Amino acid sequence: MGLAMRVVEIECSDPLELGKFWSGVLQAPIGPGTDGVHIASPGDEHPMSLYLVEERGSDRPRSRTSLWLNPMQGSLADEVSRLTGLGAVVIEKRWTMETFGLGVVVMADPEGNEFCVESSDREVAEAVEKLEDDSDDADESATEVTGDWVSVSFSGIKR
Repeated sequence: MGLAMRVVEIECSDPLELGKFWSGVLQAPIGPGTDGVHIASPGDEHPMSLYLVEERGSDRPRSRTSLWLNPMQGSLADEVSRLTGLGAVVIEKRWTMETFGLGVVVMADPEGNEFCVESSDREVAEAVEKLEDDSDDADESATEVTGDWVSVSFSGIKR
C-alpha cells in the first residue's frame, strides 16, 4: 500500500491568468478542469499536476501549503532569476548549507501564493562530492559574497 501525490490545488481569484504564470514556471501546457485549470508535465509515468481553482469564499482562510520546486537544469540562482522574470517575488532566502551555496528561496506567485525553490540536484551532488573528497582543505577555500548570494571557490581540490 501507500499513497502517490497526484495534484496540488491552489485557490486563486483568476485561475486562467494565474495558470499562465504557473504554465511558464513549470514549462507545461494549461489544460481544462471542471472548475479551474489543470497544469501537468506531459509524459511522466506518474504525473503530478497543479490545479488552480477559483476561491471558494472569503470566509475560509487560505491554506498555508506551499509547493517545493527543484530545478531540473541550471542552478537555484538561474531559476530564481527566470521566475522573477515571469512575475514571481522573492520573499526570503534560506541557507541549508551556506558554505557550498545551497539553499531554498521562498517566493510568491503574482497572487501571493508562496512556493519554495531549492538548490538543484546537480548543485547538491557537487556539494556532497566536495564534502566526501578527502583532499578538500577548508583552509584553502575562499568565500565571495555577491548581492544576496554566496559563492565558494576551492583552490586545493585534487581530482
